[in-house]
Amino acid sequence: MLSLRLLTCFSMLAYASYSDLKTREVPDKLWVIFSLIGITFNSIALIFDFNFQSLTLIIASTAITFLISISLYYLGFFGGADMKALIVLALLLPTYYPSNYLHPFISITSLTNGSFLVLSLPIIFFIKNTIRFFRGKDIFEGFEGEPLWKKVLVCFLGYRVKKADEGNFLMSLEKNVDDKKRFHISLLTDENYVSGEDVWVTPGVPLLIFISLGFILTVLFGDFLTLIFPY
Repeated sequence: MLSLRLLTCFSMLAYASYSDLKTREVPDKLWVIFSLIGITFNSIALIFDFNFQSLTLIIASTAITFLISISLYYLGFFGGADMKALIVLALLLPTYYPSNYLHPFISITSLTNGSFLVLSLPIIFFIKNTIRFFRGKDIFEGFEGEPLWKKVLVCFLGYRVKKADEGNFLMSLEKNVDDKKRFHISLLTDENYVSGEDVWVTPGVPLLIFISLGFILTVLFGDFLTLIFPY
């Protein structure tokens, strides 16, 4: 049963990630179908091997995941597809015990492991910009009036492209002020994708992809938080 649950979770996350990457949308019917599959899995498990501990863990996993994901959704940290993916993941596989773990709720571990991967993006952007700069690319052309700290900061947030269109799902890191280019750095974004030429952008990478990768890493290696909080 565990192998079947893992395969089902992977199939759902793989399809959802692909859909999110290509269109930035995931059909609701996917969540409905896999929710029913998760309820079926749990019902069968409880019918053939009922105990209060299993029931408590199923309820706790779903409830905790629901509270965390809906809170992060309303706070604007991620979208509706990310929230639904975590909740359905908790239904499909309420608990999982990898080699290293702080708790058995794989939906939450997938989120935290995925968050570690998200934190690697600024490092990748900075390395990319640094290489271009030392190769003689004037990546700050037109932004000579901007302070040094802003130039350094923007190197961690994105990169400059020759051409951007809305189909590439890129968001602008600049704006025009009195006909002069200025960096525009904000924690809040309305996800209006930019189109234009020679602009600083940051990619709108779906968090769902990182959650899916976090799930795979959890299954293979366990909870990354154990590196910070060893037990």
